[in-house]
Order: sequence, then structure tokens, then C-alpha cells
Amino acid sequence: MERMDRRKFLASAAVFGGGVVLAGCGGGAGSQGQPSAGGTSTKSHPPIDQEPGTLNILEWPGYEANGTKAQTYGMLAGKQYTDEFGTKGLKYTYIVNDTQAVNKARQTEFDLIHPCIENVQDYVNSNLVQPWDTSLLPSYENLNPALTERGVVNGQQYFIPWDWGYASILYRTDKVAPEDATGWELFWNEKYKGRISMWDGAQSNFEVAALYLGFPEMDNQTSDQVQQSKEALIEQKPLNKFYWKSTYSDMQPAFKAGDIWIAYSWQDGYVNMKAEGLPVEFMEPSQGKLGWVCGFMLGANTESYHHAHKYVESFINHEACIDLTNLFYYGSADATVKPSDVQNKALAKKLNIGDPQALESEGVNIQSWMPNEDEVALAWEEVSAA
Repeated sequence: MERMDRRKFLASAAVFGGGVVLAGCGGGAGSQGQPSAGGTSTKSHPPIDQEPGTLNILEWPGYEANGTKAQTYGMLAGKQYTDEFGTKGLKYTYIVNDTQAVNKARQTEFDLIHPCIENVQDYVNSNLVQPWDTSLLPSYENLNPALTERGVVNGQQYFIPWDWGYASILYRTDKVAPEDATGWELFWNEKYKGRISMWDGAQSNFEVAALYLGFPEMDNQTSDQVQQSKEALIEQKPLNKFYWKSTYSDMQPAFKAGDIWIAYSWQDGYVNMKAEGLPVEFMEPSQGKLGWVCGFMLGANTESYHHAHKYVESFINHEACIDLTNLFYYGSADATVKPSDVQNKALAKKLNIGDPQALESEGVNIQSWMPNEDEVALAWEEVSAA
């Protein structure tokens, strides 16, 4: 399945004040181990001037460092690094979806990876990554502890959070009755048969089903609960016009054309459809919307250890984090970013961007690693084949 194109540039987001929107990450992860104060590496590494200075980076399109030819959106992140070391040593391989990214990392060694937090455990379990030395990241102290703790595995900091956002239901307010737009159960409302589009994503759909069914842990379902979620999704399937694979080539064109009125979406869908002049809302489900967190992991065998730390510091510094929010309307992991730093006050309020505690609020379910993801993947295959 294809999670996106999810970092695609959306020029039409200028309707909200000149920013652009990158489509959101799906699935996140809960704390992978006991939180620590950060941790430093015990392995010795040569000084930076003895490193090759090349970085092979597994990244989402649109997040290339400032100064590279590929970075055409004016993003500030990476400028500190490229000003000091240039761009010649940077090579990007692009992520299509989260599963594909893990598989790519198993086949090719990367110095840096930009996954979402639901896959942290997969990278660690496969010995693809090593812990960070947070003492080499001056801006680490500004990062939200609620997010950094989710990147701790076995007491070590394997994941440096940077960007975060939401997933919920995007719906037409002129087509959907207000009394029907209360929660994830809208996907199961027969009144809107043929006007609904869920995403072709196993984990996210099983999370939605778990919230719909009232399960206490959406990412840690028992085998019986997985079966109940599967049955609920099979029941829902006839109401679905199609499972979208790309938000840009599938979902959003159909939504704009009026073929669908209800869709699983990240906040980019809301921004883009508002830009098209459609009467839309990004639901606050009674069961809570989904929240995702993405960030950086350090390749297990990188020969540019210090360069990798310098590169990530150039993304997580305060100025780069403010720019991330103002350019793409995503939240950043920098807890020192204030609502007053966000240029578009209306959208900042709507998406709660600029609030370091936003993902910890009562109405958000942070997506996390599924211990039984193989079982869920097989169950999703049954839904798809039904």
C-alpha cells in the first residue's frame, strides 16, 4: 500500500497565509522503552575532520536540506549544515510509505533515516540504527520530553523527534448532517454509502476500527479484538467508494469533484480543500483524532557520525522549527516554539500548532508501534480480499 506522496508541496495552501502544507505522517509509536535523560554513545568515533563527510539519507520528498537543488520550497532546516559543509556530500533516497522505508533500510545502509515513530522498534529490532549522542545536539534540550521519551529504546535515545501532526475525518459540511459528524462511526453510516473513502492503510484502519469499537488500546489489540476490527472493516467496506492510496492523485481530486464527501485525511487535505473554496471541516471525533510524530534515526554503521549529528542539529534548532511550522503548518518538537511565533493565528488555533502539549491533550490518540503488526497486516489482507 502507498501512504502518499505525503510530503508533496501544496502551493494552494497560500490561502491560509502563504504557507505550504506537506501531507501528514501516519502511524506513530508509543514509548519503546524506559525514558532516560538522553544518553551518550560509548563507542569511539574519529573527529569530524577525519570523517568522509558523506550522508546517505532516507527522506520524504520536500524535506531536503536548505541549499540543495532538491529543496525548492525555501525550507530553512539544514542551512546551518550546508553553510558549513556544502551540499556535495548529501544524497537522498526517497520514502514512498513507511513499510517501504523499513524494507529499503534493510537492503541499503543509510547514515540518516526520517521515519515516523511507529517504526522505531522495527529499525532497532533489525539492527539498522544506533543511539544518538544527545550531548552533540545543542538544541536537544529544547525538545518536548513527551516526544523524546517516545524515541527511547532500552534506555537509549534512538529517535530524535522533529515534526508532528494529525489524522482525522475530512468531510463536507454541506453534505453531512451535523448530528452525523460526531466521531469515527461516520465511516459506518449507511446514509453516506458510496461517498466515503478510507485510506488503504492496514495499521491506521485497524486503529480507526478500534476507536469505533471502543477498545482501550488501539495499537495493542488482542487477537480477538483484531478479529472484531477485521469484521467491522469488512462490514464498512461496501459503504466505501474506494480505498485511497495517494492523497493527491486519489483522495483529494475525488473530494474536490464531489465524488466523495467523507475521507480519512491528514491536515493537508483540510487546508487544500479550504483553498479550493469547499465547505469542509476536519473532525474532532468524540473518540479523539489520531496523532503522528516523525523524526530522525542514526544509521548503525555510519562513517559520518559527527556530520550526522550536525545535520540533525541544523533541523531541530529553534529557527528551523519555527520555519517548519510557518512554512508547512506542522507542529515541531521544539517546546520553546510559542503560539506567537506562528504567523497564521487562525490555522494555528484550529490545529493547535505551537502548543507543545498538543499531542498530549485528551482528544488525541498518538499512533504507536503494534507488537502484532504481522497479524494485523494479514487481517487487512482479508479485508482487502473480502
